[in-house]
Amino acid sequence: MHSSLSNISKKGVLAFAASLLTLGMVITGCTSLLTSTSITSNIIPNTNTSTSPVRITDAPSDQVLAASLTLNSMVLTDNTGKVTTNLVPSSGLTFEATHLDAVQEPLFSPAIPKDTYVSVTLIYSNAQVAYYDPATHTVDVVTATLANTTQTITFAAPVTIDDNTTSLLLDFLVGRAGVITISGSTVTVSPQFAVAAVPIPNSPTNGTNGLLTGHKGKVTAISASTNSFTMTDPAGTAMTIYVNAATVYQGISNFAALQVNALVEVDTVTVNGNGVLPKGSLLALRVDVEDTGTTPKKLLIGPVTSRTPTATGTPATSFNMLIRQLVGNSSATAVETVNVSVTGATNFLMPPRFTALATALPFAPSFTSSTIFAGQHVAVLTTGVTSGAATATTVLLQPQTISGTVTNITILPTYHVYTVTLPSGSWLASITGQSTVLVYTNGSVVPLTTAPTVTGATIFRFNGYLFNDSGTLKMLACVQAGAPGSPFI
Repeated sequence: MHSSLSNISKKGVLAFAASLLTLGMVITGCTSLLTSTSITSNIIPNTNTSTSPVRITDAPSDQVLAASLTLNSMVLTDNTGKVTTNLVPSSGLTFEATHLDAVQEPLFSPAIPKDTYVSVTLIYSNAQVAYYDPATHTVDVVTATLANTTQTITFAAPVTIDDNTTSLLLDFLVGRAGVITISGSTVTVSPQFAVAAVPIPNSPTNGTNGLLTGHKGKVTAISASTNSFTMTDPAGTAMTIYVNAATVYQGISNFAALQVNALVEVDTVTVNGNGVLPKGSLLALRVDVEDTGTTPKKLLIGPVTSRTPTATGTPATSFNMLIRQLVGNSSATAVETVNVSVTGATNFLMPPRFTALATALPFAPSFTSSTIFAGQHVAVLTTGVTSGAATATTVLLQPQTISGTVTNITILPTYHVYTVTLPSGSWLASITGQSTVLVYTNGSVVPLTTAPTVTGATIFRFNGYLFNDSGTLKMLACVQAGAPGSPFI
């Protein structure tokens, strides 16, 4: 791929990745950045085994379709000037973040010494950006130049890590001017972060306090004795997921039917230590098996960027997509474009989560080979990718986030319908030729902020399932969130 985008305004590209991290759980083999005897004595001893998993989130994408970054180091400094060892595994953590616009997923789980901290220092590398070039009507994938590779963030108030489950939330504030600039073939990323402490309540209500929905991975181990399984996510991070009698299963009948190599989507809550499970554990509310794993497969996740034939209404024989995540690998995969072939045997499915949310929806959603369109977010089940090509056995509709200004609100008996005008630099607007989306919310939407009650509100975000209904973009929302540029907390 190549970049041929001419100079554009900062506003059109403030859409890279935002990361939201909550800290806990034991990681062995952590290494220190500080090795001399005199400096090593300044390291805080660690006897803490309390846990609360790392989480990650993103900000709106606008022109940027995908963005990845490698987190190489995270070091906390206490109120006496002493520091932790590097909390990140020595191999680093590479994540793609635009798929997490307004939603959250676990990232990693370091152990943190009990102490009171005043700052955190991050080191990062390997920025990669994919964006839509309206001049050439192509998606360009480039290695970006990092304007800085380290940042120290001072907490607004000291953060105490003790026997209470406290999370550290790091927001990558991509909605701020200058975070991403694109000039000709050069893309520059200037990361900015904000950090806050967030306790985990008894009953988490959203992704910022411990309720995490729709994160995917491959089952790599199962423990019947502990009622748990190990799931390796698209970043290559293995995490333990516990189940109990209340866990809902989709695609299989019960926990005993789960197999190694299964590709799954899970909703979890973070346990705060008031029950039987260890503090910081991930307890599954729902386990959706998207492939049983009898024959190991891959799951490609990302937006459709074009289709053949171009117009909807006739079955697609193929489509191009940008892979933001690849489920089934043992390590993170670079962002890439893939041509997906569709056969007569390819299944097009709405996920069980959509069916549970879509109660009395006042339009008829359709997701088939004839209605799939460029701009939709999908997951493709395939045996693998060879030379940039794959054949789909199943295509699953996936949630995605749109952002824009609310210009109209209609109140229906079961739904509120928001007319959202997309930013002029939005890749979705460029690809679809549509400037507005009708967003439908009901009582099942997860509020990260209060929904607007008047039109002309500032930029607002909705995450949900997107359809093209006779030329009108319509979304059933799962999550609503506020404008970018400010921390979630």
